[in-house]
Parts: sequence; structure tokens; C-alpha cells
Amino acid sequence: MGIIYEKDFVERVKKLSASSYKAGERSIAEVMDSHDLRFVESGDFCANLHIHTKYSDGIMSIPDFIQKAEKFPDGLFAITDHDTIEGAKELTKYEFNTNITTGVEISTVAVNFPKQPKPLPIHLLVYGFDPYNKQLNELLDYKSKLKLKTAKETIQKLNEALPEYNFSLEEAAKCHPMILKGQDEIAHPLKKYTSAKIILNHYFPNADFSYEEPIFKFKHLFKGTEPYHITYKIALEMYTQCSLPLVPESVDEKVRKAREIYLQAHPTVGKITEPFCSFEETVAFINELDDGVMSIAHPARTKAYTPEFYNYLFYNFKKYGKEKAMFYEKYYQSYEDRYFIEWEPVISNAAEGLYATGGYDTHGYRLTSRGSHY
Repeated sequence: MGIIYEKDFVERVKKLSASSYKAGERSIAEVMDSHDLRFVESGDFCANLHIHTKYSDGIMSIPDFIQKAEKFPDGLFAITDHDTIEGAKELTKYEFNTNITTGVEISTVAVNFPKQPKPLPIHLLVYGFDPYNKQLNELLDYKSKLKLKTAKETIQKLNEALPEYNFSLEEAAKCHPMILKGQDEIAHPLKKYTSAKIILNHYFPNADFSYEEPIFKFKHLFKGTEPYHITYKIALEMYTQCSLPLVPESVDEKVRKAREIYLQAHPTVGKITEPFCSFEETVAFINELDDGVMSIAHPARTKAYTPEFYNYLFYNFKKYGKEKAMFYEKYYQSYEDRYFIEWEPVISNAAEGLYATGGYDTHGYRLTSRGSHY
């Protein structure tokens, strides 16, 4: 009981099965958190290896997390905050009656896969490391500072080009709190923020609600292929129960201008930028640490641009991670559509030789669901 590190973690994971990671069965296969709790009640559920706390974009404090994990005394849990191990450090201050391993979810970008059409975000889960490892701390601190600096510079450029909107990181963080911490991405949060604010300002310049509220209330709308600001207009119509005229070209142009600016902060195909972690380089870096093993997080969320994509992904993972590239999240419980259901055999075939792990990508207060970010 207590914190377990690499060797014990690996041995425990090898003993787990698919039902270990499932709290229950979904009422609707494509809808996350639509499950019952039958496997909690039967005692089969005992593991969640993908949990976020207040140190990134979750809600729980470390004492909250420990209290909930202790309800499963034979369980196995991991804190995997985005690009920070401060929660893992705090964990070392407590004693507890269950099994918890140190973890982190590192945001990486792949830019050198064959024929890829755009940079690919790939999240790397690392488990069982010493949270005071100097090399790991230095990498995460360095990248976080650079990313925050780049985000601030990007906001400044946006305000120079579109001064009427008075963009700010604090406001952007209402939708993506990690941008204010130098975690995860820059371009994606700013796409959502700038597109929404420009559209809201055009239709409701004196709105008595903030830009992010329609996004959260109608999150399901934003999964299509329409430009983000067009989808936001639809969400805004539903939120206000008003029919709105078409987005004028002048507003489209402002959205495009913002896009040109925030994309400058993101890597491009064939070129990683310094604030971001290259997928292959990060996997190789973790392999050189004294301890820590790796897993590919939610592989189906990086959707295949070619049927061979997952072969490329796991080939590079194994090539650069060597013996520490051990796992992949086959039993990830928070996919929201049929993509994973259809591609799971392809993913599992490409991941042959790796052990399957899983989790709920928890952001709320329950270890048996994903829950809200907020």
C-alpha cells in the first residue's frame, strides 16, 4: 500500500484485465459516462490510470483524490496531470491505504510521420517515476515557461491585429485553464476562444453571459467538420433561442486573421517548435531516465489520416521508447463516438506486444467517470 514505483507498477498492471478498468456498462455505446456501476458493485473495477487534479484541468485536490482512492483498498490509481508533476510531489507527503503510482500526461506533437497532413497531438502517459527526478522536472518546467511565454506573445499579436476585442489569457482560460499554466496546446484553445469571442461580440456585443457558456452547454455540436466559428454560431442560436443572420464576410475575415496569428505558435509538418515536445524525442528522453514506463494515451483520439497511421505510431513508440514503451490505453473509457469501436482491432494489432491499460481520464470528483472539467 502507498506509492508504488516502476517495478511494482508493471507487475500489478500485468495482472489486470479489461473489467478492472470498467465501472460498468454503457447504456449508449458512443456516450461516455452513460454507464452503470455494476463492476464497482461486483468488485471487478479496481483501476483508473488516467486522473487529473487541480494541478492541471481537474477539480480534485490531492487529499480529495486519496480519500476517493482509499475506497478501493486493493485498487491501482495514477495521477496524470497535464505536463506537470506537482501533484505527484504532493502525493509523497501523505500515507494512504491503497496503491497509487506517480504519473504525468505529457503533451507531445508528431511532425515527421509519413505523409501526415498536419501536426499530430499525441499524449504520452508516464508512470512509476521519482517525482523529484531532476531531468524530468527541468524538462517540464522549461517547456511550461516557454509555452506560457509564447501564449502571452500570441495574445499580444492578436490584440495588435484586432484591438477591439481586448483578448486575454485569463479570459481564454475560462475554456482551457491549462493555457494559463503553460500546459498542453496554444493554438487549439485560442481557436475556440477567439472564434467564440468574435462571433459573440458581433451578434451580442452587450451579452450578459461569457463566451464559453454556449460551448460547454452544447459541446456535442463541436465534433463535426464545420469551421469552429460557424458551429459556435449554431450553439449561440441554441443558447439564446434566437435565429441569427449569416456570418458576414467582414467577421469571417477577422476569424481568419486571428487564425493566421495563433497558428504561428504551433508546430508545422516537419518542424517542431521549441516550446513543444516532439513525440519521438520525448519518448527517447523518458527511456533515458532512471525510472518510469510509458503508455500511449487514448490512441483513437489521434485519428488515422491513413490506414497505416497506427502502425507508424506504435512503431516509433517502440523504436524510441525501447523497453520502457510498455503500454497503451486499450481500455480508455471516455471515447465519445464510434471511431474507437470501429478502429480498435486495427489499433490493438498495431500495438501488439504492449500491455493494455485504461482509465476514465477523470476531471471531476468521481474515479469511476470522466466528469466535467469544471
